[in-house]
Amino acid sequence: MDYTAFIDINSLTEEARKELESFYEYLIFKYKKTKNKKLDVHKDKKNFSAIQLDTKGFKFNREEANER
Repeated sequence: MDYTAFIDINSLTEEARKELESFYEYLIFKYKKTKNKKLDVHKDKKNFSAIQLDTKGFKFNREEANER
């Protein structure tokens, strides 16, 4: 990635600056959350147990499933 083309914040309006700052904070929040989730998944694998579902008598009706 070429870092020679940075955003000139001074060329933006005040509203655009606030929106850019808000988006930046959102990205930080989102990717910190994703990193923590990946770590939690590995912890949960130790406690995972299989489940069984009783599907006897289950009938799937595509038309009913697709109704809105």
